[in-house]
Amino acid sequence: MRDLASSESPEQDRHGFPVRRGEIVALDLRDTTLTSAQAKGFAVIERTPLAALNSIVTRLSIPKNMDAATALATMRAIDADGAFDFTHYYAMQFATQGSGAGAKQSKIASRKGNLKIGMIDTGVTAHRVLNATSLQQRDFGDGKASSPTEHGTAIASLLARDGASQIYAANIFRGNSAKPFTSADAIVRALDWMVGQDVPVINISLAGPRNKILDKLISRAVGKGHVIVAAAGNGGPTAPPAYPAALPNVVAVTAVDRKLQVYRYANQGGYITVSAHGVDVAAAAPGGGIGSYSGTSFATPHIAAWLARCAKSVNSTTRSKCISALAKSAKDLGAPGKDEIYGLGYIS
Repeated sequence: MRDLASSESPEQDRHGFPVRRGEIVALDLRDTTLTSAQAKGFAVIERTPLAALNSIVTRLSIPKNMDAATALATMRAIDADGAFDFTHYYAMQFATQGSGAGAKQSKIASRKGNLKIGMIDTGVTAHRVLNATSLQQRDFGDGKASSPTEHGTAIASLLARDGASQIYAANIFRGNSAKPFTSADAIVRALDWMVGQDVPVINISLAGPRNKILDKLISRAVGKGHVIVAAAGNGGPTAPPAYPAALPNVVAVTAVDRKLQVYRYANQGGYITVSAHGVDVAAAAPGGGIGSYSGTSFATPHIAAWLARCAKSVNSTTRSKCISALAKSAKDLGAPGKDEIYGLGYIS
């Protein structure tokens, strides 16, 4: 994570996570707070209305010769009740190539369905396994360089396999193909688009630090009845919690192999909700072929589709019932009851 977004010369927060240099971000900034901030040398870079989430995100440039950490502390001193944070950077949940077992398949068996699912990931390219799927895409990157599409195309194919007939794909990544990255402001714009499209279940493939602005907006989306499903992370058993998966109102998914053994690079922790097959998964690959992939992000689409079969519309009561049903359907693995490796258990 520390060398993420190196092309944008980031600073670091106190935990060592990269943040955008020279700015902080505010949610629903009060006019009086802005006036006080401007008196201290802060200035508005951009104000982004999030119509579906009924919010405004404001990017503020910080005073000359002030670092981001000091700027954040200054804004919190001006308005102790305000919501401020850094513009954190986030990494894509890169997959590892599987053993090749999945790639031996010439096609992906699909399940009939009429599911509407959103995905916040890379872009998606045309592929034969998506021919019967209605795909709507929007780019929330910087518009200067195209990001790789392999991951997003593979995830879309897995959603389609499990019955997604409508996929809303938000491309939030930018940077070079070796290490694409995104930022908190791109994520919240993508989330607002999903909410505006009434997408019941949203699949997220990214990992990074906790961010107050992202926390609050995910909570608003969940409060409206949207189900957020996120990859638990591929940092390994000793890695810190990966966000947004580690938020209490997000369904965090880890990966297991065909023998129901946990993926060796999967994060572990009390935030893990359930596990699903995510090792040597057959998914769409570049050039129209089928590849073999492993990672927690390749387990997540199965859970997103499972929940979408239950939650066919955006509704808070339905959301709660469907998550409860998911928990009851889990096959206990590992230590009895919920544990830090498999969560509540395996969803077939």
